[in-house]
Amino acid sequence: MKTKSFFLGLFFLLLIGNLNAQNEDLPRVEFEDEYLFLNHPFLEDDEKWAFRFYLHTFFKNNEYFGDFVKGYTLTGFHLCPQLTYNYNSMLKIQVIWNILKYNGYDNFSEYKPYARIVFRPKKCFSVICGYLEGNIRHKLTEPIYNPERYYTDNIENGLQFLVNKPHRYDGDTWLNWEKFILWGDPWQEQLTFGHHSDFQVIHNKSFSAGLSGELLISHQGGQIDATNEKVQSLENGGLGVFFRKVGSVDSRSFRFFSVESFFLQFHCIDPTPSIPYLDGYAIYNKAFLKFSNFGLTLGDWYANRFINFRGDKLFTCRAIETTDNKTNRNVIFSELFFCKDYFDNVFTLKAGINGYFDTDELTMEYSYMFSMIFSMKKNIHARGFFK
Repeated sequence: MKTKSFFLGLFFLLLIGNLNAQNEDLPRVEFEDEYLFLNHPFLEDDEKWAFRFYLHTFFKNNEYFGDFVKGYTLTGFHLCPQLTYNYNSMLKIQVIWNILKYNGYDNFSEYKPYARIVFRPKKCFSVICGYLEGNIRHKLTEPIYNPERYYTDNIENGLQFLVNKPHRYDGDTWLNWEKFILWGDPWQEQLTFGHHSDFQVIHNKSFSAGLSGELLISHQGGQIDATNEKVQSLENGGLGVFFRKVGSVDSRSFRFFSVESFFLQFHCIDPTPSIPYLDGYAIYNKAFLKFSNFGLTLGDWYANRFINFRGDKLFTCRAIETTDNKTNRNVIFSELFFCKDYFDNVFTLKAGINGYFDTDELTMEYSYMFSMIFSMKKNIHARGFFK
């Protein structure tokens, strides 16, 4: 598939979704997946002021020994208190303090304040400027965006447009400005543009099927820096289909089942010597089943000269040592996890294990994790100067 045809297909998918994004108030079904427990909820507060306290403690050990990523352990906590002022149903302001600290590491990896303005002219459309609803909330596939970045790089700032038409279309378009430059700075500016679309062709109370599209472009360059380094622009994208089945309300075991299949693509827009391939593609198939408090994922990934720049490095043909780059790769992957909410969803406990088998090299990589999350929202009744 040529790059131009891929972009035309993604644009057509986005156009269909926006044409169907009418402002109707339909009931919404939240589809579950293995990373949903990490999502920052979009605050829908009745009071003028609201405070959310969010604490995530985690332990994840990656036993990787292959040519594409070496093993490492992530353990620490992520603390993110948020204060929200709801001016009205269309406008809200939020200030966030993001704290990330790894166990056994003296310094904080993140200890900064952020802010954003959220403007919602219609129920189905929101504009965010500042701190984005980013990271895993973009719902990109693992080969294009690694959900583990939530532990390492969970902040995105810039501009975002969200279209949410329940049972029809879900769209997310954003620009994440990662590094800012002034005249003569000894580094390049860095930014990422992304888009994700879900268009449901078929939907009823318990089943849906449709099309998905995703695009991620990374740019590193600038004209006023003092580095004299070459511009680098890379692109990943995907077009796929999905089938989803939700359990009935009175079901005590079966919760959710989904199957998705994606054609993924890589293109080097601005070639540099460090990029071994200019174009590549991959096929990504994944089935997910959730029953009771357990989840099971099975999938297959085949790639030809595929490179990612934000995705999981287990899904790439670019090796750590350039002499070990692979033209073709095939990986079978799986995950088994336990996830349960307690105390009216204030506390969440999760544990899981992942496995990755390279059918060409006959090597096995695996990881396991354990995490606890405390998330509580409190509406603040306005008195005095808060009125």
